[in-house]
Amino acid sequence: MWRRVLQQLRDPLVLVLLVAAALTIATGDLSDASVILLVLTVNTVVGVVQEVRAEQAVAALSAMNAPAARVVRDGEERSVAASEVVPGDLVLVAEGASSPQTRTCSPRRRCWRTSRR
Repeated sequence: MWRRVLQQLRDPLVLVLLVAAALTIATGDLSDASVILLVLTVNTVVGVVQEVRAEQAVAALSAMNAPAARVVRDGEERSVAASEVVPGDLVLVAEGASSPQTRTCSPRRRCWRTSRR
């Protein structure tokens, strides 16, 4: 949380406003300094909230886009994450579907795993 706040405060324009706030405090103009600090606070809060929401949206999109595979495992057909396909699973391939791993298929539809390099 604090890391995000510090990242918001590293922006060059924010640094200019921080210097301006320090100078107005030094000159004794507390009303202008309070307005500048209020603007900085609102800007930082809005920036952090937008960053958190953006990260949540990216995580949700990644979860939606996770590749899945239809397999026959232990005699029953099921959908599993592509990363959970194990040797012994019969991968069901449909037209237009992507393969969950690198595989080579013969005309008889027997598939075997090829080496990854």
